[in-house]
Amino acid sequence: MEFKTYEESRLKDLGKLVKEVVSEWPQDPWYPTMEQLKEAYENNENFTPETRHFLYDDDKLVAFLASALEQEVDGVQWGSIHMPFIRKGYEKVGDELRDKTIGLLKSKGAQAVYAYSRSDNGYIPDLLKKWGFEQKETAGNRVILKASELASKDYKAPDYIKELDLKNDEHLAKFKKLYLKARKEVEEANFDETMKTFRERDLTISLVIAKKDETVSYGLLYKAEQPKRSFLSSIPVFDQEHKFILKEVFDYMVHKAKKEGYEEIYHALVDQENEETYKKFGVEFSPSNRYELKLD
Repeated sequence: MEFKTYEESRLKDLGKLVKEVVSEWPQDPWYPTMEQLKEAYENNENFTPETRHFLYDDDKLVAFLASALEQEVDGVQWGSIHMPFIRKGYEKVGDELRDKTIGLLKSKGAQAVYAYSRSDNGYIPDLLKKWGFEQKETAGNRVILKASELASKDYKAPDYIKELDLKNDEHLAKFKKLYLKARKEVEEANFDETMKTFRERDLTISLVIAKKDETVSYGLLYKAEQPKRSFLSSIPVFDQEHKFILKEVFDYMVHKAKKEGYEEIYHALVDQENEETYKKFGVEFSPSNRYELKLD
């Protein structure tokens, strides 16, 4: 067994390893393509090749773990690790992978290390606990849905759901007002750049029209980097009177995704107060948990 650091030629091996490992998981997580990794590494002036740990058995890549030195918070210098990918049949190298990675972070001054994982990330939650990490707070909820399992053959869209034409100034103005109301962290000056990003990702906008043309909610559907996967935005509910809109927009976008040829829908829970409403129509979110390890 031999550890090697990053070289562009090793990305092909990494792509094969990641594909093999995640094929055993209940859900296929989002992970950058090898082209995206190459671009990210090349464009990051602070990239450190030695923090990418490739473990080979002769010419076969059997494990990989990325790490980084993070910011100091409250007097503690943090490091981080990403998903440890270990080929099936090579589980025994787990501790070796941990020691190599943690040892390097410690030599760079790290006093503690964090990682994130979901319950559906295969062996990773149990491996992190085996390595001595403690599970801390939940960082976010999401679900990956199968469009074919949710779409009904008898579905008929409500007549108050209208799709917007982004090239129509009146339509865009309606959406802008509602979007900025829901996404308070987005400044009006940045709206045009946000829309440019959406258009580049084959965006479909749906807008709910109700109560004499009052706009009450929206849904955004756009393609993910992975083939056959789409992203569904949060669906804002501004008034309890319009709570029913959540399911109406969700159902509409599920059918839209299927019609457009998407097999999966990635949907994050942004408004935590809506979680119980989702459960009532059979959608349950998976939390992302933060794990921490204090170093001696």
